[in-house]
Amino acid sequence: MVLEERDLVIGLSASRNTVRAVLQQLAREGFVTRETKNGTRAADLLLLPVDELNPFQARLLECRSLGRPPVVRDRLRLPAGWTVLMVESLMLRDDLPIGIQVNYIALGEEQRADIRDDDPDVIQILERHLGICIRGSDCTISTVAADEQTAALVDVAVGAPMLCVDDVIVDEDGQPRALSQIRVRGDRVALIANPFRTAESSIG
Repeated sequence: MVLEERDLVIGLSASRNTVRAVLQQLAREGFVTRETKNGTRAADLLLLPVDELNPFQARLLECRSLGRPPVVRDRLRLPAGWTVLMVESLMLRDDLPIGIQVNYIALGEEQRADIRDDDPDVIQILERHLGICIRGSDCTISTVAADEQTAALVDVAVGAPMLCVDDVIVDEDGQPRALSQIRVRGDRVALIANPFRTAESSIG
């Protein structure tokens, strides 16, 4: 949607300088784009169901064994002898960077996963490469500030708000098999859900 300065000045009863200052601030925060000859346009906001965070291209950044780092070991409740494979990917939408995904995958003593550059998705790795039947996951959603590395990769300012989805994926036996951490630009993505409520659930 094109935003005309003249219409905003009239509609908001504000001065042209005030409107320009606000648009410049919105552009810095990623909510609008300002281009010569193309004018000012509202940025597209991608609405994603909480349980379907996969309409992205992915570019593999790093894949390596981590051994048994304590924090991840505890989150995945690693049995003795199991290790962790870390897979980090850049998430893209229309070839533009929109987020970072880091997956910590639990590998049994005899397991190994051959990760291809074009297939770093955690579900594909678990189901296709490791033959694991997924039962479900425990998901936590929060906001975090972009650190220097993340900001550089997804083209935002350091400290910009990022949506963080922390997902522990479990197999059919209830054993955690992956910790997936997704950070996406807060000015490009919104998460939606359709919670079901009844009158009884609202009591108390």
